[in-house]
Amino acid sequence: MIYIASDQSGFEMKEGIKEYLALRGYKLKDLGPEKKERQPYPECARAVAEHVAEELNSRGILVSGTGAGMAIAANKIKKIHASVVWSEELAEKTRMEDNSNVLCLPSNFIALELAKNIVGTWLSTSFSGIDYFVECNKMISDIENGK
Repeated sequence: MIYIASDQSGFEMKEGIKEYLALRGYKLKDLGPEKKERQPYPECARAVAEHVAEELNSRGILVSGTGAGMAIAANKIKKIHASVVWSEELAEKTRMEDNSNVLCLPSNFIALELAKNIVGTWLSTSFSGIDYFVECNKMISDIENGK
């Protein structure tokens, strides 16, 4: 399952990404908003992050003006590796190396077509499983758990 949400700045991009994913047969759950209106980004980030943290193979997509606040808020939830991404290469790297499970897109800085390409790359890339990156991800989990 892919969970998606946005604030008001990312609403149009979110809608375009939903259409893109639906055409490709992805199972998707929109957590809001339903229309372009003021939406506090921490609420959006929390909703998506909590769902992703609870479901082993799920992913999340958050869209806002910069993506940064969304990533900061989402990363407060255990088991979440949220990354702000603005290129296909970075999308691939955050999956392969950081095992990111929440993608944060900066709608004020990228076009919808690029966002679709980023989403496609991110969803089709797997974690590399290279020992170094496994170790680093374990260290992140240890920090999360106060170790």
